[in-house]
Amino acid sequence: MTVEQLTWLAFASGLLVTGAVGFLVRGILIAPGGGIGALSGRKLRRVTPTAGLDDRSRSAVDRAFDALVVESGTQIVPASAFLLCVAGSILSGGATLVSHPDPLLAIGAAIVGFVIPLAWLAVRRMRRTKAIRDQLPQVLEMLARATRAGQSVEQGIDLLANEAGGILGEEFAHCSRQLAMGRAFDKVVLSLAARVRVLDLRILTTTLIVQRQAGGHLSDTLERMASVVRDRLVAQRQIRASTAAGRASTLIVAVISPVAYLSVYLFHREHLQVMFDDPLGRSLLLTALLLELVGLAWVFTLLRSES
Repeated sequence: MTVEQLTWLAFASGLLVTGAVGFLVRGILIAPGGGIGALSGRKLRRVTPTAGLDDRSRSAVDRAFDALVVESGTQIVPASAFLLCVAGSILSGGATLVSHPDPLLAIGAAIVGFVIPLAWLAVRRMRRTKAIRDQLPQVLEMLARATRAGQSVEQGIDLLANEAGGILGEEFAHCSRQLAMGRAFDKVVLSLAARVRVLDLRILTTTLIVQRQAGGHLSDTLERMASVVRDRLVAQRQIRASTAAGRASTLIVAVISPVAYLSVYLFHREHLQVMFDDPLGRSLLLTALLLELVGLAWVFTLLRSES
């Protein structure tokens, strides 16, 4: 084997051993009711994509990661998404270690390779949630008209599956197939709320379940709900328009430092070589990166609180 191949093998082996030790420590210490006896007493069961989202026996990190994968709308299970993050970390860190034999730089590249799939899932979830919120008033009005015309809720769901289109059309089509197969109505709408974690849709599922049990004028309730959701969307868009200047200035401040660093690296690389060769320079670069991330997180938190 060449030196590069041995370096790749050593790096991948170290990551796998670290991951195995981390899983063992998590299973013993982090999981509620942990311990070796608890691990041996668990039974194997069939895992569905939404099975563990509200399982309080699992750690908060596991539930948050599973929710991220499910709410992103991808066709992969959380275990596959985690393996994708690990693969990205190994490839990014290993390639950096082969090209630049600097352990600190390789560790940073491995972290970046692990975070990139998470960022991709977060962006997909954000876009999917926004599309669902924009489509929800139309869906509520269609369901209200269907129930006012004398159709049952099941027939209204089937109408949404055929006519709504978009993401909610696909979700209600899944619900319609489940109802056609004989699954209980309450479980079907609860599974919808687990797959699409939007507050307004949770209110809709609760309304449907309560109306199923107690009765009432469902069409009037759905029309009022559609009006409230539409007014809320208008208010949120007005707030985003009023904070557009702050978000634009934050983006400019965030981009200036990486662009300046990249320009100096491309045209005057010798000026930055000292930062990589000197241990103090590497520490300063790492500190600057951490401060940049903390500042961006703080500013985005302020913008979110204003909205």
